[in-house]
Amino acid sequence: MNTTVVLEIGNTWLKAVVFKTAIGAAHLRGVLAKDIGGQADEAIGREIAEFLKGLNVKKPQNLVICFSRNSVTLRNLRIPSANPSEIDDMIKLHVGRQVPYAKEEIVNGYSLIGRDTMGYSKIMLAIVHRENIRKIFRVLEAAGLYSDRIELSSEGVLSWFTRAVKAGELKPEEAFLILDIDNASTDFIVASSSMLLFSRTIASGAEQLKDKEKWPRYLGEMKQTMVISQGEEILQKPVRVYLVGAVGELRGLVSQIETEFNLPASVVGPLEGVAPSKDVVKTPPGALEQISFCSLFGLGLDLSRRKINFVLPEAQIRKALRERVRDMILLGSGAMYFILVVCGIYQEKLHNRKAFLELLSNRYKTIAVQAEGLDEEVNRIKKIKSKLDTDSIVLNYLLEMSKLLPSEIVLTSFSFQKDDKVTIKGQAQEMSDIFKFITTLENSPYFKDVQARYTTRKKVKGKDINEFELICPIEGAQGAKPAKAAAKKEPKKAAAEKKDTEM
Repeated sequence: MNTTVVLEIGNTWLKAVVFKTAIGAAHLRGVLAKDIGGQADEAIGREIAEFLKGLNVKKPQNLVICFSRNSVTLRNLRIPSANPSEIDDMIKLHVGRQVPYAKEEIVNGYSLIGRDTMGYSKIMLAIVHRENIRKIFRVLEAAGLYSDRIELSSEGVLSWFTRAVKAGELKPEEAFLILDIDNASTDFIVASSSMLLFSRTIASGAEQLKDKEKWPRYLGEMKQTMVISQGEEILQKPVRVYLVGAVGELRGLVSQIETEFNLPASVVGPLEGVAPSKDVVKTPPGALEQISFCSLFGLGLDLSRRKINFVLPEAQIRKALRERVRDMILLGSGAMYFILVVCGIYQEKLHNRKAFLELLSNRYKTIAVQAEGLDEEVNRIKKIKSKLDTDSIVLNYLLEMSKLLPSEIVLTSFSFQKDDKVTIKGQAQEMSDIFKFITTLENSPYFKDVQARYTTRKKVKGKDINEFELICPIEGAQGAKPAKAAAKKEPKKAAAEKKDTEM
């Protein structure tokens, strides 16, 4: 449920209305009219805060300030341009000529009300004194509220009026006159169904018009204002007059207006087009009969319509800062949410790994109990295997050497180091015999990578003898696969030799 609050903070009266919107329908929840003549800004702010507290309203979703027509200077201008940027520049030039204040002391707004046959733009210019708006912000600050919508009361009257009259009664091409009668003044409005054309304040309201002797003077001011409106180049002449606002005791004025202006006139009740709640709060109870709330009703019910808005430059800066802070909060919230998601994913993975590690630890403890003593069995098997491994024993190498040793070579030393190397020392008469012997050893599965450590030639008993020393790694240290293969081939070779012998 959304809450909309509309405030009018004048020099004499404080007005407030509260709407609550649910399922697209707005219902009037409260009305306040308070005489604030001579009160300080802080006291007015407390009045607003107490009224909203009584209706259980803390921070309204929509807060609109209705700026009284009494405090606004309106001028109808013709601008020789249709370009919005050029219109803005020309209005800045015109503003200083319309009121006796410096440009720094005023705030203005405008609305485009049409174009004439020469292509000129017809502008309604609204000018207010800066101090009047500052007062509003001081009161709002005292009440703990903020708003960047300060809109003209006359446009609020028109927004309410188009809702209050019957459908089809207002024709788009016709203009009409609205007399919004407040407690001490009247807003004389000329408008069409779509826009405000002219507005002027008459310094007589419901309080003064209770005396019928003042009616002729009031009608005379109306005639004078009508003439002024025509001088403002409002080409559409009103075809009907409507009395709105505090008109409870002024219904007899309708016939006088019809006679003086020769126009049909009628009264529109203050709650026409408004849906009040069953328990609507009225402070005081007869507020609607004493004060006009039409402008506040219109601004609260029609939030989408574009209207003249008065905003201080410092208020615009404050709004920009608020939006920047909001964006930063949203960005920070998004970043924190992302970080929390990443941390959650990381925590989940860490938890899964911890659970998996705990599972492996429990599994390891179970296996460790079952595998207790397994290391001792493995060591025993290695020892037995080393005893059973006969491929690399010295006898095999001696046997192979006896088969391969030629008659030209005489061995003087045969050194065997298990799992390391074989060192062969010997003598030969010719060097070529030594190289042939090396080749023979290389072809054997037991001797690989045979290297001659040295060869020397010397005389022994008058004969030239070549001494040598050969080394080669033991094949069993590298797996002894060739030796095993040779062992398997020996029976086949023996069987083949036996067969040749029998033949």
